[in-house]
Amino acid sequence: MLHALSVRAKYFIAALIVAILTPFLTFFTPLTISQTFYAHREDVVLMTPPRPSNFIMLLIALGLIFVVFIVLGLKRNPNIYTLACVIIISSIVLGYYSLLSYSAIQKDQIVFQQYHHQTIYKWQDLNEVIYEYEVGTFGTYYFQTKSNEQFIIEENGQFGLDEKRAIYKLAVLNGVRFMEREKSD
Repeated sequence: MLHALSVRAKYFIAALIVAILTPFLTFFTPLTISQTFYAHREDVVLMTPPRPSNFIMLLIALGLIFVVFIVLGLKRNPNIYTLACVIIISSIVLGYYSLLSYSAIQKDQIVFQQYHHQTIYKWQDLNEVIYEYEVGTFGTYYFQTKSNEQFIIEENGQFGLDEKRAIYKLAVLNGVRFMEREKSD
Protein backbone atom coordinates (compact mmCIF):
# COMPACT_ATOMS: atom_id res chain seq x y z
CA MET A 1 0.00 0.00 0.00
CA LEU A 2 2.99 2.29 0.38
CA HIS A 3 3.31 2.91 -3.37
CA ALA A 4 -0.44 2.90 -4.16
CA LEU A 5 -2.01 6.16 -5.28
CA SER A 6 -4.63 7.69 -3.03
CA VAL A 7 -8.12 8.42 -4.32
CA ARG A 8 -7.33 12.13 -4.12
CA ALA A 9 -4.24 11.68 -6.32
CA LYS A 10 -6.21 9.66 -8.87
CA TYR A 11 -8.78 12.46 -9.23
CA PHE A 12 -6.06 15.09 -9.58
CA ILE A 13 -4.28 12.99 -12.22
CA ALA A 14 -7.57 12.58 -14.10
CA ALA A 15 -8.07 16.37 -13.94
CA LEU A 16 -4.55 16.92 -15.24
CA ILE A 17 -5.12 14.51 -18.15
CA VAL A 18 -8.40 16.26 -19.04
CA ALA A 19 -6.65 19.65 -18.85
CA ILE A 20 -3.86 18.49 -21.17
CA LEU A 21 -6.22 16.88 -23.71
CA THR A 22 -8.86 19.65 -23.72
CA PRO A 23 -7.21 21.95 -26.33
CA PHE A 24 -6.66 19.05 -28.74
CA LEU A 25 -10.14 17.60 -28.24
CA THR A 26 -11.75 21.03 -28.54
CA PHE A 27 -10.10 21.77 -31.86
CA PHE A 28 -10.06 18.39 -33.58
CA THR A 29 -13.25 16.66 -32.41
CA PRO A 30 -15.81 18.89 -34.23
CA LEU A 31 -13.77 18.67 -37.44
CA THR A 32 -13.31 14.91 -37.18
CA ILE A 33 -16.93 14.19 -36.28
CA SER A 34 -18.29 16.29 -39.16
CA GLN A 35 -15.95 14.66 -41.68
CA THR A 36 -16.62 11.16 -40.34
CA PHE A 37 -20.34 11.03 -39.62
CA TYR A 38 -21.86 13.74 -41.82
CA ALA A 39 -19.89 13.09 -45.01
CA HIS A 40 -22.00 12.21 -48.03
CA ARG A 41 -21.15 11.29 -51.62
CA GLU A 42 -23.04 14.33 -52.87
CA ASP A 43 -20.85 16.74 -50.86
CA VAL A 44 -18.72 19.21 -52.74
CA VAL A 45 -17.62 20.79 -49.46
CA LEU A 46 -18.45 19.70 -45.92
CA MET A 47 -17.35 21.98 -43.12
CA THR A 48 -17.80 22.80 -39.50
CA PRO A 49 -19.32 26.28 -39.24
CA PRO A 50 -16.65 28.96 -38.82
CA ARG A 51 -18.31 30.61 -35.85
CA PRO A 52 -16.72 29.48 -32.61
CA SER A 53 -19.91 28.39 -30.81
CA ASN A 54 -19.27 24.67 -31.45
CA PHE A 55 -15.74 24.90 -30.14
CA ILE A 56 -16.73 27.03 -27.12
CA MET A 57 -19.52 24.63 -26.14
CA LEU A 58 -17.11 21.69 -26.27
CA LEU A 59 -14.50 23.67 -24.32
CA ILE A 60 -17.08 24.43 -21.60
CA ALA A 61 -18.14 20.77 -21.45
CA LEU A 62 -14.54 19.59 -21.02
CA GLY A 63 -13.85 22.42 -18.56
CA LEU A 64 -16.76 21.28 -16.40
CA ILE A 65 -15.39 17.74 -16.35
CA PHE A 66 -12.01 19.16 -15.27
CA VAL A 67 -13.68 21.10 -12.43
CA VAL A 68 -15.57 17.98 -11.31
CA PHE A 69 -12.33 16.02 -11.00
CA ILE A 70 -10.69 18.85 -9.02
CA VAL A 71 -13.68 19.08 -6.65
CA LEU A 72 -13.72 15.30 -6.20
CA GLY A 73 -10.02 15.43 -5.42
CA LEU A 74 -10.63 17.99 -2.70
CA LYS A 75 -13.82 16.70 -1.11
CA ARG A 76 -15.87 13.54 -1.45
CA ASN A 77 -19.27 12.88 0.08
CA PRO A 78 -22.61 11.61 -1.28
CA ASN A 79 -23.81 15.12 -2.18
CA ILE A 80 -20.61 15.87 -4.11
CA TYR A 81 -20.83 12.54 -5.96
CA THR A 82 -24.45 13.28 -6.92
CA LEU A 83 -23.54 16.78 -8.10
CA ALA A 84 -20.55 15.38 -10.01
CA CYS A 85 -22.78 12.86 -11.83
CA VAL A 86 -25.25 15.61 -12.79
CA ILE A 87 -22.46 17.88 -14.06
CA ILE A 88 -20.76 15.09 -16.03
CA ILE A 89 -24.07 14.09 -17.67
CA SER A 90 -24.73 17.76 -18.48
CA SER A 91 -21.23 18.03 -19.95
CA ILE A 92 -21.80 14.99 -22.14
CA VAL A 93 -25.08 16.47 -23.43
CA LEU A 94 -23.42 19.85 -24.06
CA GLY A 95 -20.52 18.12 -25.82
CA TYR A 96 -22.99 16.18 -27.97
CA TYR A 97 -24.81 19.37 -28.99
CA SER A 98 -21.51 21.01 -29.87
CA LEU A 99 -20.91 18.32 -32.51
CA LEU A 100 -24.25 18.59 -34.34
CA SER A 101 -23.65 21.68 -36.51
CA TYR A 102 -22.21 21.58 -40.01
CA SER A 103 -22.61 23.13 -43.44
CA ALA A 104 -22.51 21.21 -46.70
CA ILE A 105 -22.52 22.31 -50.31
CA GLN A 106 -23.88 19.34 -52.20
CA LYS A 107 -24.57 18.63 -55.86
CA ASP A 108 -28.30 19.31 -55.53
CA GLN A 109 -28.58 21.49 -52.42
CA ILE A 110 -26.86 23.51 -49.72
CA VAL A 111 -27.45 22.27 -46.16
CA PHE A 112 -27.02 24.19 -42.90
CA GLN A 113 -27.40 21.99 -39.81
CA GLN A 114 -27.70 23.95 -36.55
CA TYR A 115 -28.10 21.56 -33.64
CA HIS A 116 -31.54 20.03 -34.40
CA HIS A 117 -32.62 22.61 -36.99
CA GLN A 118 -31.78 22.01 -40.63
CA THR A 119 -32.10 24.55 -43.44
CA ILE A 120 -31.88 23.32 -47.03
CA TYR A 121 -31.57 25.49 -50.13
CA LYS A 122 -31.98 23.76 -53.49
CA TRP A 123 -29.73 25.00 -56.29
CA GLN A 124 -32.84 25.59 -58.42
CA ASP A 125 -34.15 28.05 -55.78
CA LEU A 126 -31.06 30.26 -55.97
CA ASN A 127 -30.96 33.44 -58.00
CA GLU A 128 -27.28 34.33 -57.84
CA VAL A 129 -23.96 33.44 -56.27
CA ILE A 130 -21.31 36.09 -55.73
CA TYR A 131 -17.77 35.02 -54.91
CA GLU A 132 -15.74 37.82 -53.33
CA TYR A 133 -12.06 37.31 -52.77
CA GLU A 134 -8.91 39.12 -51.82
CA VAL A 135 -5.64 37.86 -53.26
CA GLY A 136 -3.80 35.70 -50.73
CA THR A 137 -6.77 35.17 -48.38
CA PHE A 138 -9.93 33.09 -48.27
CA GLY A 139 -12.96 34.30 -50.18
CA THR A 140 -16.62 34.57 -49.32
CA TYR A 141 -19.64 33.16 -51.16
CA TYR A 142 -22.82 35.25 -51.05
CA PHE A 143 -25.93 33.33 -52.06
CA GLN A 144 -29.28 34.91 -52.85
CA THR A 145 -32.46 32.92 -53.35
CA LYS A 146 -35.28 33.79 -55.71
CA SER A 147 -37.33 34.83 -52.65
CA ASN A 148 -34.56 37.36 -51.71
CA GLU A 149 -33.19 35.34 -48.80
CA GLN A 150 -29.44 35.75 -48.45
CA PHE A 151 -26.84 33.60 -46.76
CA ILE A 152 -23.06 33.56 -46.65
CA ILE A 153 -20.46 30.83 -46.67
CA GLU A 154 -16.91 31.85 -45.87
CA GLU A 155 -14.10 29.81 -47.33
CA ASN A 156 -11.71 27.95 -45.11
CA GLY A 157 -8.89 25.47 -45.65
CA GLN A 158 -11.33 22.86 -46.96
CA PHE A 159 -11.93 24.86 -50.15
CA GLY A 160 -9.46 23.99 -52.87
CA LEU A 161 -9.52 24.74 -56.58
CA ASP A 162 -11.61 21.62 -57.27
CA GLU A 163 -14.29 22.75 -54.82
CA LYS A 164 -14.36 26.26 -56.28
CA ARG A 165 -14.72 24.85 -59.78
CA ALA A 166 -17.48 22.48 -58.65
CA ILE A 167 -19.46 25.34 -57.09
CA TYR A 168 -19.12 27.35 -60.29
CA LYS A 169 -20.21 24.37 -62.43
CA LEU A 170 -23.20 23.66 -60.15
CA ALA A 171 -24.31 27.27 -60.37
CA VAL A 172 -24.04 27.29 -64.17
CA LEU A 173 -25.77 23.90 -64.55
CA ASN A 174 -28.70 25.07 -62.43
CA GLY A 175 -29.10 28.42 -64.19
CA VAL A 176 -27.81 30.44 -61.26
CA ARG A 177 -25.99 33.65 -62.12
CA PHE A 178 -22.39 33.44 -60.84
CA MET A 179 -20.26 36.53 -60.31
CA GLU A 180 -16.65 36.65 -59.17
CA ARG A 181 -15.17 39.90 -57.93
CA GLU A 182 -12.30 41.20 -55.88
CA LYS A 183 -13.14 42.69 -52.49
CA SER A 184 -13.18 46.45 -52.44
CA ASP A 185 -12.37 48.50 -49.36
